[in-house]
Amino acid sequence: MSRLETLRLGFQSPRSHPDPASRSPLPLTRSVLPRSHQTCVPRRSRVLGGLLAQIEIPVLNQLWIEFFMDLDFVVPQVHQLISHTESFKTFHAASVYISNHTVLFSIWSETNHSPDLSVAISCRDLDYQLSSLAQFCNSSLLLPTLTHLDIMIRLNSQPHWNDDMETIQWLELLGPFTAVKSLRLQIDDPVRRHFCQALEELAGERVTEVLPSLRTIIFSSLRGQEHGPESIEGFVAARKLAGHPVAVHR
Repeated sequence: MSRLETLRLGFQSPRSHPDPASRSPLPLTRSVLPRSHQTCVPRRSRVLGGLLAQIEIPVLNQLWIEFFMDLDFVVPQVHQLISHTESFKTFHAASVYISNHTVLFSIWSETNHSPDLSVAISCRDLDYQLSSLAQFCNSSLLLPTLTHLDIMIRLNSQPHWNDDMETIQWLELLGPFTAVKSLRLQIDDPVRRHFCQALEELAGERVTEVLPSLRTIIFSSLRGQEHGPESIEGFVAARKLAGHPVAVHR
């Protein structure tokens, strides 16, 4: 398929793919898809990893990945594909959008108006959304040029999370974004307070472990509503003392 421009693969349900025991071994040779402009890949991480291990798409412009209630989001083959794709060399900005049933992660290059890479995860509980996206980002992405990050959480009802949800889940999600200088947050209570608590727990030498390049935090309200002050004074003071000051804007 040397003139292939669009490749779309998927399963109608999580159980519609073959039993691993019944599958034949994948070929050892890699296939090159020279003209693909947009690729949609399967919903199961095991199948996704097996597919990406076998192909190269050097002129790919857009990559869309959708997970459907998977348990394993470690897909290092995504980084391997991106590293061999010419247009994916310099990511500039990223956004995380979380709703009641889906988390959507998108990355842009500086010259593109539409996302180069989009990852959608269908799940409900906020703690599961955070941990699944963190697992994917930490295993699949290197983002040394990404300087802007937007996080938007818009829930139509009270967030569903377990009572034992820990603030470390936020820190694990932010871990890969070592070059981010500007962080914009559009989060309503009580999730916003939980995020601020996670930043406040960074103290002493740990204060630059997460977002070491951060210079600006922008808080924006959703739905035009006013919100109270964010309690991150301890985080801001610790960053200033460590020689990495952060300005907060609302």
